[in-house]
Amino acid sequence: MIVLFTTVPGIEDIVINEIRERFGNRVLNAEVFGGSNVTGKVIANINDVTINELKRLSTVEHIIMVLSMGFVGKDIKSLRDCIWQLNFNDILNYLTPNTTISILADRSGDHNFKSPDAAALLGERISEFLVSKYLRPFFNLDNADLMFRLIIDQDKCVLGLSITREPLKSRPYRRFNHPASINPILANAMLRMLAPRYSSRVCDITCGSGTIVIEGALMRRDLSFICIDVDYSYINGAVMNAREAGVDSSVDFAVMDSTRPAIRSHACDHAVFNPPFGIRVEPLEGITNFYNSLFKSLSELLKAGSGFVLITVRKSLVRRLVNKYGFRIVDERVVEQGGIWSSIFKVIKE
Repeated sequence: MIVLFTTVPGIEDIVINEIRERFGNRVLNAEVFGGSNVTGKVIANINDVTINELKRLSTVEHIIMVLSMGFVGKDIKSLRDCIWQLNFNDILNYLTPNTTISILADRSGDHNFKSPDAAALLGERISEFLVSKYLRPFFNLDNADLMFRLIIDQDKCVLGLSITREPLKSRPYRRFNHPASINPILANAMLRMLAPRYSSRVCDITCGSGTIVIEGALMRRDLSFICIDVDYSYINGAVMNAREAGVDSSVDFAVMDSTRPAIRSHACDHAVFNPPFGIRVEPLEGITNFYNSLFKSLSELLKAGSGFVLITVRKSLVRRLVNKYGFRIVDERVVEQGGIWSSIFKVIKE
């Protein structure tokens, strides 16, 4: 089966690694789809894989079963030519006379047409094809039985059938949501970047609703976690989420100001956290002082040789504080988070 996965732009290589880790030699090929290395799309050819297996992937948002592929130019005529040359025969395997369908087009690149133009042409072609097979098309844009997707990235054009209705980032354990909750897909990717040692303790010092530690506990049963936040209501929500996920026995919860830690030095083997961005903080000194206090705390909480991972838009500030407190950056990647390009840093304590 050829499958196209969508994800957070910037973690495509992590998605590929998870696919290969999960499916082993069943993976014939897996690569970034599109015109660059940061497209938010991965295409893979996987043998003997079930839909339920695909849905258990932790770093993907949507899953699309590829039905046909082609090439497109910049103008609307080339788009029409591409769509009419796609093979639609396989859609008959999923349709009954009463099946309702919807259409979604996703376009990236330099073209003289927009996504609605592509969706309109795809709808026209599907109607024409079904009528030629003596089937009446039933379109339902709100709650269809099947969703056909047209993915266009630069000169590539893919027709697919959506396997996921809701994005996989909508984790079932999230009963409580912090007002600035991190995307669980990013949380999972950060833990994979951290790659904590076996049987080590991982601390989230600004844990909010507990997403990072819950993703870690679900992924690595050999680890223990500490979830720290200054707000009792957030910790209470994190406990609720951890219980829903069935991992509360792997996590210790603490109401604490992380800038003045009340746990012993070197209590954490690793740390991974999503500090407040402070985009609206005025003056800027407020967020600078907060980050400075966090890094000072980390220098006390972490052992030599330990690592931590954080995500932030405050890139220059992080680089400055890393040098100030005797840390070293070993990896940095740019990712899209809520429409903002952020950096994930992996840092080691010297």
